[in-house]
Amino acid sequence: MKPLRQRTRFVIGGAILVAWLAGCAMLGSRFESPHIHLAGIRLLEIRGFESVFEVDLRVVNPNNQSLPIQGVECDLALEGRHLAKGVANPQKEIQAYSSAIVPVIVYASMIDMVGVAHRLLKGAQSNTPDEKWHYAVKGHLRLQGSAWPGAIPFDAAGVIDLNELTGTAP
Repeated sequence: MKPLRQRTRFVIGGAILVAWLAGCAMLGSRFESPHIHLAGIRLLEIRGFESVFEVDLRVVNPNNQSLPIQGVECDLALEGRHLAKGVANPQKEIQAYSSAIVPVIVYASMIDMVGVAHRLLKGAQSNTPDEKWHYAVKGHLRLQGSAWPGAIPFDAAGVIDLNELTGTAP
C-alpha cells in the first residue's frame, strides 16, 4: 500500500510542477502594466440633470502578448474638481507592442458641472487665448482571462487647452 501512495504523491507533485512551469511559460516575460492617458474628450449631450461626455483613452501595450480588454471604469476631474464617471465594455484586444483608443461614456451630474461651467464661461468671457486646464483621469482597466491580472489601475494627468475644448482655437 505504501509504494502506491508514494507513486500517487509523486505523480500529483509532478503534475503540479508541470502546470506551474506551463503557466510561467505562457506568460513569457514579465508583465508590464499598459500606459493609459486621455486622448480626447467630447460633450455628447446635456439632458435633464446630467451631461454626457465621451472620453477617449489611449491604451499602449508594452507587452509581447495582446491584451484582451473586457472593461474600463473611468473617473474624470478638471481643475481638481470631480466632473464625471463612467464605464465601458469595449471587448477589444490590443495587439502586442501597439496601442488603441478605447472610448468610455462618462456622466456628469449638473451639481458637478456647475463649478466647471462657471470656470468655462469665465474663461470664455476673459478672451484669454492660452488658458489651460489641468485634468486627471483615473480608474481600472479589466483584462479577460486567467493568465492576466484582473484589474489594472491607471492614473494620468495633464493639461487641456481651453480653446480646443470650446472650439475657439485660432
